[in-house]
Amino acid sequence: MSLQLMDIMENEYSVLKELFQALEDQNQYLLKREVFKLDKIVKVLEEKSRNVAFWEVERRKITAKRAMREVVAESKDEKMKNIYEDIVELLRKIQLQKDTNEALIKQWL
Repeated sequence: MSLQLMDIMENEYSVLKELFQALEDQNQYLLKREVFKLDKIVKVLEEKSRNVAFWEVERRKITAKRAMREVVAESKDEKMKNIYEDIVELLRKIQLQKDTNEALIKQWL
């Protein structure tokens, strides 16, 4: 289970990085008011979000829907702990970028 979970977590981290990059791109398009690029980035964001959801479901299958914090603590695997912390940090950045982008969109309206 540990190896399979690590693979899933690494894939999830990779897709989360892509999602974060797309949100940063969206931010730039919002700041520059590039409407046509904004339309395209929405599709990219939807695709990346679907990919994140796929890996989330795969991870939950393996962990039996247990909290990742528990699973990581029980594993005592330093590499798993590091990737988990990277994922948590990236999710925090994604949420902040998403909130920033939403605020910019509301300003437009």
